[in-house]
Amino acid sequence: MRPTADTSFPAPPRSAGATRRLADLPGPPGRWIVGNLLDVDVGQLHRILYRWADRYGPLYRIRLMQHPMLVVADPVLIHDILRQRPESFMRQRSLRSAMLEVGVDGVFNAEGRDWRRQRALAMHALNTRHLRGFFPRLEAVTGRLQRRWQRAADEGTVLDIQRELMRFTVDVTTGLAFGHDLNTIEQDGDLIQTHMEKLFPALLRRTMAPYPYWRWFRLPADRALDRAMAEVRRLVTSMIEDCRRRVAADPVRRAHPTNFIEAMLAAQDDEARGFSDAEIFGNAITMLVAGEDTTANAISWMLHLMIDRPEVQTRLQAEVDAVLGHADRPLDHAAADGLDYIEAMAHEALRIKPVAPFLSLEPLVDAQIGDVHVPAGTGVLALNGYPGTTGAHFARPDDFRPERWMAAERAPADAHETRAFMPFGAGPRYCPGRHLAMLEIKMVMAMIARHFDVRRAPGTAPAEELFAFTLMPKDLFVQLVPRAPAGVTAAGG
Repeated sequence: MRPTADTSFPAPPRSAGATRRLADLPGPPGRWIVGNLLDVDVGQLHRILYRWADRYGPLYRIRLMQHPMLVVADPVLIHDILRQRPESFMRQRSLRSAMLEVGVDGVFNAEGRDWRRQRALAMHALNTRHLRGFFPRLEAVTGRLQRRWQRAADEGTVLDIQRELMRFTVDVTTGLAFGHDLNTIEQDGDLIQTHMEKLFPALLRRTMAPYPYWRWFRLPADRALDRAMAEVRRLVTSMIEDCRRRVAADPVRRAHPTNFIEAMLAAQDDEARGFSDAEIFGNAITMLVAGEDTTANAISWMLHLMIDRPEVQTRLQAEVDAVLGHADRPLDHAAADGLDYIEAMAHEALRIKPVAPFLSLEPLVDAQIGDVHVPAGTGVLALNGYPGTTGAHFARPDDFRPERWMAAERAPADAHETRAFMPFGAGPRYCPGRHLAMLEIKMVMAMIARHFDVRRAPGTAPAEELFAFTLMPKDLFVQLVPRAPAGVTAAGG
């Protein structure tokens, strides 16, 4: 557990007066040539950056080899930076290059005019109206997961819950983006998830590497990534071609696309907003990657935190019983909307365990952040998850207290700064998939609460944090215990 941040640091100046250079800032002492490179354990990078923010304040500098970087932990300054995207700040070049090299070239990685053109379609595909139309498929996928877990509960099987949830999120994403029923929940053997799980650690490793060695020679991990991405490309290409055939054969579908990829294909004839085949493929990969890890990790952290708070699980079950009546799980969008406590749990879990703990950016032109002059091209790490973990912005920041997000129940001691909570980013590039993520969270958590008690698997320790581009739980093993239906006692009366 990280100590509570030292809140004695003054708010960083934001005047246009005297400025500091990056070299004037405090920061961890570095070594000759390598700087702070040897101080960084990549799997614990978020913790290291957060501890340095505790020690050096809301603006500090680090150096990786010959590359100085500014680290920003102040929520007001982070909002200022994110509001200036994409005009003045872009994603860090090393990350963009690493993503492009493996074929992730969609709206997440786009900048400027390309981003605006792709963003409009992504927002349309993920808006509430489309999610309502997609709900029956989401409910069906949730039902499959329920049946799989019911068998595991009946047999006393220990589940690696994060891997289990990856099956769910992949099936949801391929259904929404491609209109394809991949159904990995009911399959065994070689799954797309086993290939995709190599991607995020590789992106992180390459982003942090002092030199792009893989362009000249491949290590075993790079060759494994090549093989995995070849399988992912094969599957994605196949699903795109299925969509292409459906659009070509159905004029109604061309006029009224039913999923994200169909909409991109239908727009290809539009000179103003048409998409190239490369952009369609890049966005398909992006949707699959972005929709798989983050939501699975968020639900996993909710379960991890709930296991140690039995009163939270009891209240969750009471809300679900009241909202669902006799239903097994939410049967329509309105029922999911009524699950306020689950939403509060999600916010609290994302605060304590921010799935995206920081953003890697750089200014396109010379910029001033607070009172610091930042030359164009300088790496900037915006610790958007950090403010939510500190006592400066949230009372008792280490406590898992979902009720702090429920206005009617919030105690004076639970006061917090809303702007310090940025799990989906902020500004123009606020995550377009946030509504889908929350809907998936509500569906899975409601299904779990309705049918199971969740316990840590006997003889296992609490999960550890592992940063692999997103913050994931390592070795989160649970057992699901069948729960008596609502209104039925253990004796059946």
